[in-house]
Amino acid sequence: MSTPLHTIFSWFETGDFPTENQFKDTFLSFYHKDELIPMEGIEGFEEIFQLFASAEAFQAHLKDPNAHSEYLALLNAGNLTSAHVNSWKSKLGLINAATVDGSDQLGNVYTKIQVDGFVNELKDTDKDLASDIENIKRILLSNDLSLDELQEIIDFIKKSRDDIEILKAASGQTSEDKVKLLLDYNGVGSPKNQQEFNKQIYDRVLLISQTPTSAVVQVAGNAVFPNTLETENVIIQARDSVTGKKINIDDYATNQTIEVKMIGVLVNPINILILKVKP
Repeated sequence: MSTPLHTIFSWFETGDFPTENQFKDTFLSFYHKDELIPMEGIEGFEEIFQLFASAEAFQAHLKDPNAHSEYLALLNAGNLTSAHVNSWKSKLGLINAATVDGSDQLGNVYTKIQVDGFVNELKDTDKDLASDIENIKRILLSNDLSLDELQEIIDFIKKSRDDIEILKAASGQTSEDKVKLLLDYNGVGSPKNQQEFNKQIYDRVLLISQTPTSAVVQVAGNAVFPNTLETENVIIQARDSVTGKKINIDDYATNQTIEVKMIGVLVNPINILILKVKP
Protein backbone atom coordinates (compact mmCIF):
# COMPACT_ATOMS: atom_id res chain seq x y z
CA MET A 1 0.00 0.00 0.00
CA SER A 2 1.44 3.38 -0.97
CA THR A 3 1.79 6.35 1.32
CA PRO A 4 0.43 9.70 0.14
CA LEU A 5 3.07 12.18 -1.03
CA HIS A 6 2.10 14.90 1.46
CA THR A 7 2.66 12.42 4.30
CA ILE A 8 6.07 11.44 2.94
CA PHE A 9 6.97 15.11 2.54
CA SER A 10 6.06 15.74 6.21
CA TRP A 11 8.55 13.05 7.32
CA PHE A 12 11.40 14.79 5.58
CA GLU A 13 10.92 18.39 6.66
CA THR A 14 13.92 20.32 7.97
CA GLY A 15 14.95 19.06 11.41
CA ASP A 16 12.97 15.79 11.18
CA PHE A 17 14.54 12.38 11.75
CA PRO A 18 12.63 9.81 9.64
CA THR A 19 12.32 6.38 11.21
CA GLU A 20 13.18 3.05 9.63
CA ASN A 21 9.51 2.30 8.89
CA GLN A 22 9.05 5.73 7.32
CA PHE A 23 11.98 5.03 4.99
CA LYS A 24 10.46 1.65 4.07
CA ASP A 25 7.02 3.12 3.48
CA THR A 26 8.55 5.88 1.36
CA PHE A 27 10.35 3.48 -0.99
CA LEU A 28 7.44 1.06 -1.06
CA SER A 29 5.28 3.87 -2.40
CA PHE A 30 7.25 3.89 -5.74
CA TYR A 31 8.11 1.30 -8.45
CA HIS A 32 11.71 0.15 -8.68
CA LYS A 33 13.39 -0.06 -12.11
CA ASP A 34 13.84 -3.80 -11.66
CA GLU A 35 10.09 -4.28 -11.18
CA LEU A 36 7.54 -4.44 -14.04
CA ILE A 37 4.61 -2.06 -13.77
CA PRO A 38 1.35 -4.07 -14.02
CA MET A 39 -1.11 -2.99 -16.73
CA GLU A 40 -3.77 -2.20 -14.15
CA GLY A 41 -1.28 0.20 -12.56
CA ILE A 42 -1.31 2.45 -15.63
CA GLU A 43 -4.19 4.86 -15.69
CA GLY A 44 -6.28 4.71 -18.89
CA PHE A 45 -4.25 1.81 -20.30
CA GLU A 46 -7.34 -0.36 -20.81
CA GLU A 47 -9.00 2.34 -22.91
CA ILE A 48 -5.82 2.86 -24.97
CA PHE A 49 -5.36 -0.90 -25.43
CA GLN A 50 -8.82 -1.19 -26.92
CA LEU A 51 -7.72 1.19 -29.71
CA PHE A 52 -5.08 -1.27 -30.96
CA ALA A 53 -5.79 -4.35 -33.07
CA SER A 54 -4.83 -7.79 -31.94
CA ALA A 55 -1.66 -9.44 -33.26
CA GLU A 56 -3.75 -11.84 -35.32
CA ALA A 57 -5.80 -9.04 -36.84
CA PHE A 58 -2.64 -7.02 -37.57
CA GLN A 59 -0.96 -9.96 -39.34
CA ALA A 60 -4.12 -10.64 -41.34
CA HIS A 61 -4.17 -6.96 -42.38
CA LEU A 62 -0.55 -7.17 -43.54
CA LYS A 63 -1.35 -10.18 -45.71
CA ASP A 64 -4.59 -8.74 -47.16
CA PRO A 65 -3.84 -7.85 -50.85
CA ASN A 66 -6.81 -5.47 -50.96
CA ALA A 67 -5.95 -3.52 -47.79
CA HIS A 68 -6.56 0.22 -48.29
CA SER A 69 -7.54 -0.42 -51.92
CA GLU A 70 -10.08 2.41 -51.69
CA TYR A 71 -7.27 4.91 -51.09
CA LEU A 72 -4.01 3.38 -52.44
CA ALA A 73 -3.06 1.74 -55.74
CA LEU A 74 -2.52 -2.02 -55.61
CA LEU A 75 0.74 -3.57 -56.82
CA ASN A 76 -1.01 -4.94 -59.90
CA ALA A 77 -2.91 -1.65 -60.46
CA GLY A 78 -6.10 -3.70 -60.55
CA ASN A 79 -8.12 -1.06 -58.72
CA LEU A 80 -7.14 1.86 -61.01
CA THR A 81 -9.86 3.29 -63.26
CA SER A 82 -9.32 5.10 -66.57
CA ALA A 83 -9.66 8.40 -64.70
CA HIS A 84 -6.91 7.32 -62.27
CA VAL A 85 -4.60 6.32 -65.15
CA ASN A 86 -5.16 9.60 -67.00
CA SER A 87 -4.54 11.52 -63.78
CA TRP A 88 -1.20 9.72 -63.28
CA LYS A 89 -0.24 10.38 -66.91
CA SER A 90 -1.05 14.06 -66.47
CA LYS A 91 0.99 14.36 -63.25
CA LEU A 92 3.96 12.51 -64.81
CA GLY A 93 3.77 14.42 -68.09
CA LEU A 94 3.06 11.31 -70.19
CA ILE A 95 -0.02 12.55 -72.08
CA ASN A 96 1.88 13.08 -75.36
CA ALA A 97 4.59 10.48 -74.82
CA ALA A 98 5.08 7.77 -77.43
CA THR A 99 4.30 4.21 -76.39
CA VAL A 100 5.89 1.12 -77.91
CA ASP A 101 3.41 -1.56 -78.86
CA GLY A 102 3.88 -5.03 -77.47
CA SER A 103 2.80 -8.43 -78.67
CA ASP A 104 -0.75 -8.03 -77.41
CA GLN A 105 -1.29 -4.27 -77.24
CA LEU A 106 -1.06 -1.53 -79.86
CA GLY A 107 0.83 1.71 -79.30
CA ASN A 108 1.52 4.84 -81.33
CA VAL A 109 5.03 3.92 -82.50
CA TYR A 110 6.41 0.83 -84.22
CA THR A 111 9.16 -1.51 -83.03
CA LYS A 112 12.32 -2.00 -85.08
CA ILE A 113 11.15 -5.48 -86.11
CA GLN A 114 7.83 -4.05 -87.34
CA VAL A 115 9.58 -1.26 -89.27
CA ASP A 116 11.90 -3.80 -90.91
CA GLY A 117 8.83 -5.82 -91.88
CA PHE A 118 7.20 -2.76 -93.45
CA VAL A 119 10.39 -1.96 -95.38
CA ASN A 120 10.58 -5.51 -96.73
CA GLU A 121 6.94 -5.38 -97.79
CA LEU A 122 7.53 -2.05 -99.55
CA LYS A 123 10.55 -3.51 -101.33
CA ASP A 124 8.49 -6.49 -102.51
CA THR A 125 5.70 -4.14 -103.57
CA ASP A 126 8.13 -1.99 -105.53
CA LYS A 127 9.32 -5.10 -107.37
CA ASP A 128 5.74 -6.12 -108.20
CA LEU A 129 4.81 -2.57 -109.22
CA ALA A 130 7.89 -2.25 -111.42
CA SER A 131 6.99 -5.53 -113.09
CA ASP A 132 3.40 -4.35 -113.68
CA ILE A 133 4.64 -1.06 -115.14
CA GLU A 134 6.96 -2.88 -117.52
CA ASN A 135 4.09 -5.09 -118.64
CA ILE A 136 1.90 -2.05 -119.29
CA LYS A 137 4.71 -0.34 -121.22
CA ARG A 138 5.24 -3.46 -123.31
CA ILE A 139 1.53 -3.59 -124.13
CA LEU A 140 1.37 0.11 -125.04
CA LEU A 141 4.48 -0.11 -127.25
CA SER A 142 3.54 -3.41 -128.85
CA ASN A 143 2.66 -3.57 -132.53
CA ASP A 144 0.96 -6.96 -132.17
CA LEU A 145 -2.35 -6.54 -134.00
CA SER A 146 -3.82 -9.46 -132.07
CA LEU A 147 -3.87 -7.44 -128.86
CA ASP A 148 -6.95 -5.31 -129.42
CA GLU A 149 -8.29 -2.41 -131.44
CA LEU A 150 -7.28 0.09 -128.76
CA GLN A 151 -3.57 -0.28 -129.64
CA GLU A 152 -4.28 0.33 -133.29
CA ILE A 153 -6.36 3.39 -132.52
CA ILE A 154 -3.67 4.82 -130.22
CA ASP A 155 -1.04 4.35 -132.94
CA PHE A 156 -3.37 5.96 -135.47
CA ILE A 157 -3.96 8.98 -133.22
CA LYS A 158 -0.23 9.45 -132.62
CA LYS A 159 0.67 9.27 -136.31
CA SER A 160 -2.33 11.08 -137.77
CA ARG A 161 -3.10 13.84 -135.26
CA ASP A 162 -2.54 16.58 -137.86
CA ASP A 163 -4.65 14.76 -140.44
CA ILE A 164 -7.50 14.48 -137.93
CA GLU A 165 -7.43 18.21 -137.32
CA ILE A 166 -7.54 18.81 -141.08
CA LEU A 167 -10.54 16.48 -141.37
CA LYS A 168 -12.27 18.39 -138.60
CA ALA A 169 -11.65 21.72 -140.35
CA ALA A 170 -12.72 20.33 -143.70
CA SER A 171 -15.98 18.95 -142.34
CA GLY A 172 -17.58 22.36 -142.83
CA GLN A 173 -16.63 22.65 -146.50
CA THR A 174 -19.34 22.02 -149.13
CA SER A 175 -16.79 20.68 -151.63
CA GLU A 176 -16.74 17.40 -149.69
CA ASP A 177 -20.40 16.88 -150.53
CA LYS A 178 -19.40 16.06 -154.12
CA VAL A 179 -17.40 13.02 -153.00
CA LYS A 180 -19.58 9.93 -152.77
CA LEU A 181 -18.68 6.81 -150.81
CA LEU A 182 -18.06 3.74 -152.89
CA LEU A 183 -18.03 1.19 -150.05
CA ASP A 184 -20.12 0.43 -146.96
CA TYR A 185 -18.31 0.76 -143.61
CA ASN A 186 -19.68 -1.22 -140.67
CA GLY A 187 -20.00 0.58 -137.39
CA VAL A 188 -20.11 4.14 -138.74
CA GLY A 189 -23.79 4.45 -139.48
CA SER A 190 -24.85 5.34 -143.02
CA PRO A 191 -22.81 8.35 -144.19
CA LYS A 192 -23.97 9.74 -147.53
CA ASN A 193 -20.73 11.41 -148.46
CA GLN A 194 -17.09 11.94 -147.49
CA GLN A 195 -17.97 14.85 -145.22
CA GLU A 196 -20.27 12.76 -143.02
CA PHE A 197 -17.79 9.88 -143.02
CA ASN A 198 -14.95 12.15 -141.92
CA LYS A 199 -17.06 13.67 -139.16
CA GLN A 200 -18.12 10.27 -137.78
CA ILE A 201 -14.56 8.92 -137.84
CA TYR A 202 -13.26 12.05 -136.11
CA ASP A 203 -15.95 11.90 -133.41
CA ARG A 204 -15.22 8.21 -132.73
CA VAL A 205 -11.47 8.75 -132.52
CA LEU A 206 -11.96 11.74 -130.23
CA LEU A 207 -14.32 9.75 -128.00
CA ILE A 208 -11.85 6.88 -127.72
CA SER A 209 -8.95 9.21 -126.97
CA GLN A 210 -10.95 10.89 -124.20
CA THR A 211 -12.35 7.68 -122.69
CA PRO A 212 -10.37 6.62 -119.59
CA THR A 213 -8.78 3.17 -119.66
CA SER A 214 -8.08 2.97 -115.93
CA ALA A 215 -9.35 4.32 -112.61
CA VAL A 216 -8.36 4.24 -108.93
CA VAL A 217 -10.86 4.23 -106.05
CA GLN A 218 -10.00 4.14 -102.33
CA VAL A 219 -12.30 2.20 -99.98
CA ALA A 220 -12.24 1.26 -96.30
CA GLY A 221 -14.07 -2.05 -96.62
CA ASN A 222 -16.72 -3.78 -98.70
CA ALA A 223 -18.07 -1.25 -101.19
CA VAL A 224 -20.12 -0.66 -104.34
CA PHE A 225 -19.16 2.32 -106.53
CA PRO A 226 -19.87 3.60 -110.09
CA ASN A 227 -17.91 2.03 -112.95
CA THR A 228 -16.43 5.10 -114.68
CA LEU A 229 -14.94 2.88 -117.43
CA GLU A 230 -18.49 1.89 -118.43
CA THR A 231 -17.58 -1.72 -119.25
CA GLU A 232 -17.63 -5.00 -117.39
CA ASN A 233 -14.42 -6.08 -119.12
CA VAL A 234 -11.98 -4.90 -116.47
CA ILE A 235 -9.12 -6.20 -114.34
CA ILE A 236 -9.40 -5.22 -110.67
CA GLN A 237 -6.47 -5.14 -108.23
CA ALA A 238 -6.45 -4.13 -104.55
CA ARG A 239 -3.47 -2.83 -102.58
CA ASP A 240 -2.96 -1.52 -99.03
CA SER A 241 -2.80 2.30 -99.31
CA VAL A 242 0.03 2.47 -96.73
CA THR A 243 2.21 -0.61 -97.36
CA GLY A 244 1.29 -1.21 -101.02
CA LYS A 245 0.78 -4.90 -100.30
CA LYS A 246 -1.69 -6.78 -102.52
CA ILE A 247 -5.03 -7.55 -100.86
CA ASN A 248 -7.22 -10.51 -101.74
CA ILE A 249 -10.75 -9.49 -102.73
CA ASP A 250 -13.85 -10.78 -104.48
CA ASP A 251 -15.07 -8.44 -107.23
CA TYR A 252 -18.01 -8.14 -109.60
CA ALA A 253 -18.33 -5.58 -112.39
CA THR A 254 -21.14 -4.42 -114.62
CA ASN A 255 -21.25 -1.52 -117.10
CA GLN A 256 -22.64 0.70 -114.35
CA THR A 257 -21.14 -0.44 -111.02
CA ILE A 258 -18.26 -2.35 -109.44
CA GLU A 259 -18.65 -4.30 -106.20
CA VAL A 260 -15.67 -5.42 -104.05
CA LYS A 261 -15.66 -7.63 -100.97
CA MET A 262 -12.60 -7.87 -98.70
CA ILE A 263 -11.14 -11.24 -97.70
CA GLY A 264 -9.67 -10.95 -94.21
CA VAL A 265 -9.24 -8.08 -91.74
CA LEU A 266 -8.19 -4.64 -93.04
CA VAL A 267 -5.67 -2.41 -91.25
CA ASN A 268 -5.53 0.55 -93.65
CA PRO A 269 -7.73 1.93 -96.47
CA ILE A 270 -7.49 -0.02 -99.75
CA ASN A 271 -6.71 1.43 -103.21
CA ILE A 272 -8.73 -0.31 -105.94
CA LEU A 273 -7.10 -0.18 -109.43
CA ILE A 274 -9.45 -0.83 -112.38
CA LEU A 275 -7.95 -1.50 -115.84
CA LYS A 276 -10.05 -1.74 -119.03
CA VAL A 277 -9.32 -4.78 -121.19
CA LYS A 278 -10.57 -6.05 -124.53
CA PRO A 279 -13.84 -7.98 -124.19
